Amino acid sequence: MKSTNRTLGLTLLLGMACMLGCQRGLPGSFGDSNEMNVGDVAAAFELESTAGGAVEVALPDPTGFANITGKITVNGNIDTSKFVSYAVNKDANVCSSEVNRRVQVNNNGLQWGLLFYDGAFEAGNDKWDHPEYQAQASALLDGDLAFDQKSCIFLSRIKAMRTGQTLKILNSDTVGHNAKLDGLTSANLQIGAGQSVDYKPGFQESKPFGVSCSAHPWMGSYVIVRDNSLYAVSGEDGTFEIRNVPTGVELPFKFWHEVIPSGSFTMTVNGEDVSVSRGSFTLPTLEAGQDLELQISINADEFNNAL
Repeated sequence: MKSTNRTLGLTLLLGMACMLGCQRGLPGSFGDSNEMNVGDVAAAFELESTAGGAVEVALPDPTGFANITGKITVNGNIDTSKFVSYAVNKDANVCSSEVNRRVQVNNNGLQWGLLFYDGAFEAGNDKWDHPEYQAQASALLDGDLAFDQKSCIFLSRIKAMRTGQTLKILNSDTVGHNAKLDGLTSANLQIGAGQSVDYKPGFQESKPFGVSCSAHPWMGSYVIVRDNSLYAVSGEDGTFEIRNVPTGVELPFKFWHEVIPSGSFTMTVNGEDVSVSRGSFTLPTLEAGQDLELQISINADEFNNAL
């Protein structure tokens, strides 16, 4: 049995190496697999036969850290009238009559676009997890980092946080709300007028989960929880920043927006067409101290055809 487990493990390893090394890359640098890195990862695998046939994987050591900045823009016009939440039908003296749109574009800049690292990660390892991030690993996200609702609108359409952090959920209104969180750590939190509650997730999420208010059904938002801080949400002008990204290793990333959360489409990254499948794409391997700027453009039809 021990020999069989070892043989099975080696077979799986060879299959994984083939998938990584033999896949067809995307044009140019984006999406191309780095054969040296693939070899390093394969060489670092340690197969130890156990009663359960478990396989232990040793990650390569990053060479340092780099920074990524950029902007997400929309090419063309989005029919935003298609992406409007329910109309306000109660608490009209408190709730804003402003249309609550699920897509926000300002001067072609896409707001509330999410980018996050989707590969293996060693939390607490100084070579993977920058000390600046480790210092915030168990932080309370309050103040400007809190999750607020005002005029019966969640002020963040998408909120990103780490697994060990605690999110302060505020109610800045004079009427009561509830925050129904549909993640692996689910909760239905009642929040009185002018009050707040704390939410502490226990599990990493592979994608954002919905947040709603049963009392005001037009309210909607999303939260994503990750074991690392390698994520960014684009601002009003579409810009974003991800600091202290490990270098010298493969960088699988995902793009997410609530209107086009999955499926396959093509976006342009620094002038090159990049095929995205279920949000996934690969950034080029970075060098220590490098500053990478990404100009990401998505055709408006990807949004217009979503409904």
